[in-house]
Amino acid sequence: MKNIFLNLLIYLMLSLSPGFASGQIITDNPPEAATKDQPDKAYVAPELEIYAGFTPAFTYRTLRENEGLFGEPIDYRVDEVGDWVTSFEAGIRSAITDNFLLELGMGYMRNRERYSFQSENQDSVFRYSNTYRHLSFPIRVAYQFGDEISFYGGIGLMPKAFISRQRKVTTLDINNQEQEEAFIEREGFNLFVIDAMASVGTRIAFNKNYGIFAIAEGRYQLTNNYDEQSPFIRNPYAIGFRIGVQVYLQ
Repeated sequence: MKNIFLNLLIYLMLSLSPGFASGQIITDNPPEAATKDQPDKAYVAPELEIYAGFTPAFTYRTLRENEGLFGEPIDYRVDEVGDWVTSFEAGIRSAITDNFLLELGMGYMRNRERYSFQSENQDSVFRYSNTYRHLSFPIRVAYQFGDEISFYGGIGLMPKAFISRQRKVTTLDINNQEQEEAFIEREGFNLFVIDAMASVGTRIAFNKNYGIFAIAEGRYQLTNNYDEQSPFIRNPYAIGFRIGVQVYLQ
């Protein structure tokens, strides 16, 4: 019995000694302090964001005669030229998968054509610009890869609701001074048109809260600007950019 108590006393003394204790706490798992020192993941792609920006673009059109009862020769309009205009867009982007995004937006879209004539002796001037203005509702599916700096490529459709055509006309008055008049026209146009579009560019995330994007985009209007009784069929197109900011919500 004395031997049993002696052995038990020796075992307790050894188990309480520093050397013995330190030997017992060695395990395969890393210490908690080392786990805390491990760095967080450098970048986490946002699942939902809002974006807003402007879209400078060179715009022009295809124009042809509306075959049938209402058609007319294109005449001097063959000499119209395109022009740069700026539009605006905002919307939301939602992640479908790790690499695919869905964009739903709303914007103010414009496209324009110009014409200019001046006689050799400068006693006759006739210049005008036609600016077609729409509310737009772009829908895009985009593919992206990369982290803070990512490649972006997308395709989509843009339904547009016609607002008006602003026509500015410059002529000479009786004193041979140039005079400009502006007209707002709403009759004779299709109220609903739709564009097809494709885009490619880059997105840059500055931190987990916001970033910027710079994207080249081409658009082509699939439907005629004018109604069925108009003498012409007009399909505008645009080649330009989308530049703006993005704010991450999730």
